[in-house]
Amino acid sequence: KRMAEYARVHYPPAYIPGSEHLALKRKIWEFEEGDFVITVPPGAYRCPPAPYERAAMIAYVFKKNNVDGRVIILDPKGDIAPKGPGFRAAYEQLYLGIVEYVPNAVIKEVDPVNKIIKTTAGDFKFADANLSPPHQAGDLVWMADLIAKDKDGKPTGWADQDPITFQAKADPHVFLVGDVISGVPYPKSGHMANSQGKIVAKIIASRIKGKEYKPPLPDNTCYSMVNGDPQEAIVVSATYELKDGKIEPRARVINERSKALGDATYEWAKAIYRDMFA
Repeated sequence: KRMAEYARVHYPPAYIPGSEHLALKRKIWEFEEGDFVITVPPGAYRCPPAPYERAAMIAYVFKKNNVDGRVIILDPKGDIAPKGPGFRAAYEQLYLGIVEYVPNAVIKEVDPVNKIIKTTAGDFKFADANLSPPHQAGDLVWMADLIAKDKDGKPTGWADQDPITFQAKADPHVFLVGDVISGVPYPKSGHMANSQGKIVAKIIASRIKGKEYKPPLPDNTCYSMVNGDPQEAIVVSATYELKDGKIEPRARVINERSKALGDATYEWAKAIYRDMFA
């Protein structure tokens, strides 16, 4: 536990806004030389393309600052996903020799003091790192006893909810959206959480009015910046449909990076912020 806290403080995952983001930014801009390691969390995690996008943008900073260093991505999966071809093209065409992608690197042990990570793909020493442990639903969901259990009765780490109405199976008066849920093909993205939240709001409003409401399935869009000058991005978007009782995604991916998609990234963000806060 002491080593876990040491790792969190010195090599924060930077999934928490504010201090962790600023700490990671400072690390990147002050980095001088050596290997900077990024770990991809196992299983489901918040914003699936995030580690790969971070790797690209850190590599951009290293290239811009003439840093004698590499960005090493340790991924427990067998390949980059989502938007694998787009990220690979960026690494090979923009950051050749700077980004090293290591698949099937399941972490066995982390020594944050001596800066060594042992994985099924070998051992890696690092000068600095962005370490992301496995993700799970927030404490509130655990405290409310709304975590799903597997066939052996063990907690899955994620909320147990109806994938259509997002109602907690243990309490229909509670709705669960965004990063806390799993078990359905919904990525943990900001756009997805926004889409799910709107659906739940309409369900609740309809019930207050005593009206029937057949909720639609959510949609998703996820831009990833891969270059800083010019600002270029790639994107995946998806709609979902119910087929034979199973929710299936219909994804559209643009792996060809472009400035137009880079501009669209900002427009998407502005639209989401207006939608939530305006």
